[in-house]
Amino acid sequence: MKKLLFILSLVFILFFSLFLTGQANVDIYFLDVGQGDASLIISSTGEVVLIDSGPNTGLILNHLESLNINHIDLIIASHAHADHITGMDQIIEKYNPRAFMDPGIPHTTRTYERMVDAIQTNNVKYYEGTSRRLSLGPMRFTILPPAHPLISVSELNNNSTVVRLDYQDFSCLFTGDIEGERERNLYSKTADFLDVNILKIPHHGSSSSSTKIFIKAVNPEIGIISCGEDNSYGHPHVETLALLQEFGIDTYRTDKNGTILIQTDGKKYSIQTEKYAPRAPPIITEEKPTKTEEPAQKKTPTYNYAASRNSNVFHYIWCHYVNRIKSSNLILFTTREQAIASGRRPCKVCSP
Repeated sequence: MKKLLFILSLVFILFFSLFLTGQANVDIYFLDVGQGDASLIISSTGEVVLIDSGPNTGLILNHLESLNINHIDLIIASHAHADHITGMDQIIEKYNPRAFMDPGIPHTTRTYERMVDAIQTNNVKYYEGTSRRLSLGPMRFTILPPAHPLISVSELNNNSTVVRLDYQDFSCLFTGDIEGERERNLYSKTADFLDVNILKIPHHGSSSSSTKIFIKAVNPEIGIISCGEDNSYGHPHVETLALLQEFGIDTYRTDKNGTILIQTDGKKYSIQTEKYAPRAPPIITEEKPTKTEEPAQKKTPTYNYAASRNSNVFHYIWCHYVNRIKSSNLILFTTREQAIASGRRPCKVCSP
């Protein structure tokens, strides 16, 4: 009997060890592609997703080759600007992805036309970036709803496909080049889906993005800025860096840190930064618990109005005056009645 129990114990230990080693991990590479965006997501169970390809064909192909990529399950082009889709045609030709997704807003450039031709020639299944959820292995991707009607201001940027990745307790938001108008739209429509561990900072850290109300709603622990060294746009702008610092968000930049790798087992995540070479020894390594290891948070309310503690005026959350309010003084209201009950009067500019 004792011998039988001993054998059963060994079987249990072996099974449990196999179970532990079989747990999937997810790697997210924010690739250093210069002044552009490219993110590669790899699951240890074999699924591969590419979000954008940056501005340089040779550079993105070298990154994929150095990481031993031999297939891609899904490609997402956040929008049609060349700094996000250059080389897409050659990537599609080489890797023949199972599916391709973009916002469905065409552009007139040859770079865009070559991408569309490659999708058609290779019979790649196409999805428009409308509100939907996709599961790939252990990963769940939520495509946040586009603005309706589409935003006409800075149309391609503001209507970027916005993607949330969830793996167990870990979450990351990919925002393309959305600007303030789309951020406020997302806040009003999907506030409950914005709170994540990692935020790919919109539009390379431009001051036209990263509005205070959006950053507060996303509440990330880590912000990733993808931009080129000494780029002509001045990205990231000092206003954005100051806001991220004000909210206590640890910020990594591809122009300073090179390719940035985030690895997660769904419970904790680690950050490695590697200058110019994905397989170089890490410059920085940091490990953090995911948010759900903290006490469960209540459902995020939808705030429509804002005010400063030092002012007797309240505003719509999208009013440009709100961005001037320090986060420590920012007060939010869900209803107009709450704002008025606080003893404040409506702003004469936005007329809430």
